[in-house]
Amino acid sequence: MLANIMKPIKILFIVLLLTISGCMFLGNSYKSHIDGTYIPRNLNEAIVEIDKDLNDSLKTVFKNQTEEEFTTQSHFGTGLYIRNEWNLWGGSRLSRYFNRKDIFHPDDMSGIILTSYHRHLTGKEINLIEQINYYKKYWEGVEVTELPKKSEHPEPNLEFRYAKSYGHFTVNKKWATLYVQTNSNNESFWIYDYYFGWKKVVEITLDEIKGWRVQETEQHLETLYKK
Repeated sequence: MLANIMKPIKILFIVLLLTISGCMFLGNSYKSHIDGTYIPRNLNEAIVEIDKDLNDSLKTVFKNQTEEEFTTQSHFGTGLYIRNEWNLWGGSRLSRYFNRKDIFHPDDMSGIILTSYHRHLTGKEINLIEQINYYKKYWEGVEVTELPKKSEHPEPNLEFRYAKSYGHFTVNKKWATLYVQTNSNNESFWIYDYYFGWKKVVEITLDEIKGWRVQETEQHLETLYKK
């Protein structure tokens, strides 16, 4: 569901949240109510609370939607409410419930809750373990989208210019991302891709890359790296 978030950002988010929130984080993780709002203890309670808040006509609308339609359209509606009111950003007892299952990002938590609610509504198996494994797998391998350390650059003084993500349109290259690097000191141009490596290119190639359709990026790179 919406993603393009790197693993280091997730880790930084967790570290900052623990550092800045401090005692408030720990205190909230045991509260049944925060600012007058009841905080569910677990997924089952979350489903019950959502169900209580929806009228029958809305439930009928949601039942007639596909799971993907419901979760996508609800991300900034019900999903936003879940993340904010149930204090998933602030370390509530519901977020602690998910943390114990190795789910750490509030977007992932609300995604599981929304998916589970729709399955509950349509009489399907919730398959919580399967959902958890999906998000855990999502975060595996995200490091392939990172640029190498400066010590691994083919020449010094390279600076990041822009990136082009095309991972959804490859054969087996999960998280594929193409980076464009330039060196203002000697006006050289480089591209980097985890799966293809580094390649020095001319400026006109950068213009061509900007015009590539994302669906054809892998094909273009295979041709370019053979030159």
